[in-house]
Amino acid sequence: MNGNDSSDTPLRVDSASEVVVQLLDPTYRRPIKTWKFTDRISITIGRGDDLDVEISDAYVSRIHAELVLRVDQWILVSRGRNGVLVGTQPITELPVAGEVTFRLGSAGPLLRFNNGTDTEENSATFCFAADSIPLALVNEAKVQEEVSQITSDDYFQKLQHKAKELRRQRHSQ
Repeated sequence: MNGNDSSDTPLRVDSASEVVVQLLDPTYRRPIKTWKFTDRISITIGRGDDLDVEISDAYVSRIHAELVLRVDQWILVSRGRNGVLVGTQPITELPVAGEVTFRLGSAGPLLRFNNGTDTEENSATFCFAADSIPLALVNEAKVQEEVSQITSDDYFQKLQHKAKELRRQRHSQ
């Protein structure tokens, strides 16, 4: 590599920029854990203790992937033995425009990288006032109608009579 080759040289962004890496639930693709980084040119991902994103998983290599900033463009780089998959496609290097979801190995954990454009939306927590939302809407007229039908039924009347007899027998003993 010569000194003029900028394709392999990470460059720092001039302005303060925050990027986010999230470990996702494999079923619902909701964030389980979130790492935020500001003014970084490289983010390492793997099993190693000294990495930026440490993931303890049998499918993850010590240094499995790296996100590198090159000429104001984030690049996802596969560094592990089991590779990195975006969708079902293995990648060696992939320019990231905005957001990318990727898997470490074919059966490893699922992660999402966001370059900061939707950071607030991705880290928001769903919040609402439970008191203002009724648990169930009950049609009182319909309930009264159904209760009347049940209590006027011959079978119900027989059950009610039998219950009274059993109570009397129990009290007389």
